[in-house]
Amino acid sequence: MNSDLGPLRRLVTTHDATGKAILKSDDFLNGQVTDQGLEAAPIWVTESVPSKDNNLDVDGAERPTPGEFGIISPNGTNCMFTDLAPGQTTYWHRTSSVDHNILIHGKLALMLEDGIETLLENPGDVVIQRGTMHAWRNPGERWTRWVTVLVDAEPAKAALKAGSEDDEKKEE
Repeated sequence: MNSDLGPLRRLVTTHDATGKAILKSDDFLNGQVTDQGLEAAPIWVTESVPSKDNNLDVDGAERPTPGEFGIISPNGTNCMFTDLAPGQTTYWHRTSSVDHNILIHGKLALMLEDGIETLLENPGDVVIQRGTMHAWRNPGERWTRWVTVLVDAEPAKAALKAGSEDDEKKEE
């Protein structure tokens, strides 16, 4: 892990044999380097909605995410965190999902196709991403961290109309 933010603490609850709520695990998750200056890791992945996880003995962070970009769980959800180094920008991308992005630490700029960047700088700021082409940029001097819950969704019809030209955008 290269991020100076350190690992993310994750607590998972369950039930004991009598049905009483208990803590199953209290652990730390390290980001996996996915690109220079970008680290990410799943926190919990479900295989379906509604999820059957309340009655399974599983660790959702160990589930594969075989969908787009390796972050979508078909018919399910993926709660993950991402750390981005100062001055770094992610590649342009679009997924067939509804993404709930919550800033945890640092500054983060949402970049959209219209050329406008929107700055998030208050922990708890939220962006709901609805199948749009976008990228993220860290304009700050320190690492930034955000948590995303990706919910599998039908492809955005507007994106289908735009054609594959948009989907060929990569790094800028």
